Amino acid sequence: MIRLLSLLFFGLSLTSVLAASKDPASLAENDSAYDTLVLQHRGRIKPFLSFAQELTASLTGRTSISLPDHGKVGARQLILSLWQKPAGWENEPIILVEDPALRKILNLAHATRHFSPRTLVTQPQLAELTRQAETARAAGPQAEIPHLATAAQTVSLRLRLFSSLVSGDAFRVIPPTTPSLENAPWSSPQLPIPLSELLEKQNGSAFSRAKIQIEVAYLKFHPFRLSWIAWLLSAFVLLVVGRNKNPRLLSVGTLLAWIGLFLLVVGFAIRIWIAGRPPVTNMYESILWVAFGAGLFAVIFTARHHSTIYLLAASPVIILSLIASDLQPAVLDPSLNPLVPVLRSNFWLTTHVLTITLSYGAFALATALAHFLVIRSIRINKLPSADDSWVLHLYRCLQIGVLLLAVGVILGGVWANYSWGRFWDWDPKETWALIALMAYIILLHGRLGGWWGGYGLAVGSIASFLTILMAWYGVNFVLGRGLHSYGFGNGGQLYVGAFALLELIVLAFALLRRPKSS
Repeated sequence: MIRLLSLLFFGLSLTSVLAASKDPASLAENDSAYDTLVLQHRGRIKPFLSFAQELTASLTGRTSISLPDHGKVGARQLILSLWQKPAGWENEPIILVEDPALRKILNLAHATRHFSPRTLVTQPQLAELTRQAETARAAGPQAEIPHLATAAQTVSLRLRLFSSLVSGDAFRVIPPTTPSLENAPWSSPQLPIPLSELLEKQNGSAFSRAKIQIEVAYLKFHPFRLSWIAWLLSAFVLLVVGRNKNPRLLSVGTLLAWIGLFLLVVGFAIRIWIAGRPPVTNMYESILWVAFGAGLFAVIFTARHHSTIYLLAASPVIILSLIASDLQPAVLDPSLNPLVPVLRSNFWLTTHVLTITLSYGAFALATALAHFLVIRSIRINKLPSADDSWVLHLYRCLQIGVLLLAVGVILGGVWANYSWGRFWDWDPKETWALIALMAYIILLHGRLGGWWGGYGLAVGSIASFLTILMAWYGVNFVLGRGLHSYGFGNGGQLYVGAFALLELIVLAFALLRRPKSS
């Protein structure tokens, strides 16, 4: 049945695409008045701007795309053009094919990652690989899905999305006539229809105009982007201060860090208000929360111990995390989607997930401090003493992280018993969380037992963070197995793998160049 449906889909797609006009695509007017037009999409009522950015990221991997005949086209204009002037868009290279192996097997050009729907829909191997993925998924959660089949299915989903956009089926903008039917399916308009008429049809419908306008303002304001800019400026000012310790510049650098943290809080507050849940339900939000955790602990420790080393250490963690979340919308989906059933408990989301990811923030800060300590020790060719202030800073971060991770693992077991009827089942996510916790516990006990000093603590912090990386990213994006399937994703392996390899090189260098004297 699945194969028949798949064949039917590709047959219909092929017929419709080949029958489509070969006229060049034209752009619709880039009208910002559409931004607050309300749509029903993915189980949520949202503004058109949010809809446009999400679907552009799904199609192209970015919230804008450069096209040969049109230059750079933003999300609003692209989606409006697909909706209002669909002729010719089947020939434009807007569909992302990210996997190099899939491009090779489909005999696609290696120099680009975007191809036209017409080019892709005429690829018989794409249809065959998609059928393999659908058959494997139908066989159950334990079935092995080939990597190429998964990549092909992702591309096929993008083609289906493109088809729904050019046909107008994706635009659910007309609400039910009865306002009480808030969750009833909305309908698509019969174009052409003026924007004023669409807005008139939405008058009196059961949704909050204030929330829609706040969401549009949030998307245009980019609080998380402004946050990493503030942290970058803070780091620059603090580095300029150096050993001079100019009080005025120190105050400016610290203030910029506070502004960066405040912008993170503002971004989270808006997301929580719009979605009605804690902001840690996907990899995008967890990365933001880890950045927030690193910044929060850095600011607290700086105020407590009057040392800006915490702010300097937190800066690269926050900057890299926020830049990654901003530049990879296809991998790190920023959309505010409804929760899967197993996560529909704000209490457990707040206690378990926030605690776990907050511990990741503490460990990320500790890892950055560890790099500073290793570099300083090698530069001066001297091991840090037991009472070295940097060692104490590192030790405090590790203590906070271990406490939060231990509490989070225990709370996760309680939630698992509540949701799945068992406290522990050696699920990959559970197993790697336990491995990470044990790695850091051994690291702390080793210092107390005299097995290693401050330098060993720093080297061990860098090594232990790789277990966090596996528990956090590897289980979801590499293994892709277990009951935590709601967190699974695809993409970014190259960047994360490069980071892990770089850390292994740093570890090897730290061990080979270990200072001999104390």
